[in-house]
Amino acid sequence: MTWDWGFVLKILPSLLEGVCYTVLVTLASSAIALTVGLLLAILESVSIRLTRSFVRFWLELFRGVPSLVILYFVFYALPQVGITLPAIPIGIGVLGIVYSAYCSEVYRGSLITISSELRDACVALHLSPYTRWQCVLVPLMVKRSVPALLNYVLGMFRETAVLFAIGVPVLMGQANVVGYESFRYLEPFTLAGLIYLGMNMPFLYLLSRFKDMQV
Repeated sequence: MTWDWGFVLKILPSLLEGVCYTVLVTLASSAIALTVGLLLAILESVSIRLTRSFVRFWLELFRGVPSLVILYFVFYALPQVGITLPAIPIGIGVLGIVYSAYCSEVYRGSLITISSELRDACVALHLSPYTRWQCVLVPLMVKRSVPALLNYVLGMFRETAVLFAIGVPVLMGQANVVGYESFRYLEPFTLAGLIYLGMNMPFLYLLSRFKDMQV
């Protein structure tokens, strides 16, 4: 099988549609992961032992089970008990919740690095716990977590490819459909790989910039 530029031009609109869905899913999943991960890190830090153990259980669950297994469970198993959701919200929710567990660990690691002297200063200034978290601890946690969080956003971008398994028309899904319908897989999968690589570059550039700023 040889490369067919005419076929490339024919399938390019379908692949670009997949790019739009990929970006949409990545942005939505990232918003969930970054927000929920921060809330989980705070909750684990301020909770009593029982609540902390419960949070830790869920974090280990979502980090220990492959996201594809959770994706299949939500998409195929839940309808058997009467819970049916569209594929795109399922994909966004699963990726967001799974990666929130990883982001929570990043935030928690950043929180540990905040010096006890700074915490003592907050107490000496009679700052309320809410003010302490809002104005001091959370900004520092987020600032110190940015490089690692960008890595996880990049990971979510790549892992959107698995959503084709439940019919979400992400880039990988569109490439698979094109290959299945035309029996030509060289062009769609090659283009998909090149597009993924090209879209990774801005993330890698931002990551290197943040690392340079922190040196």
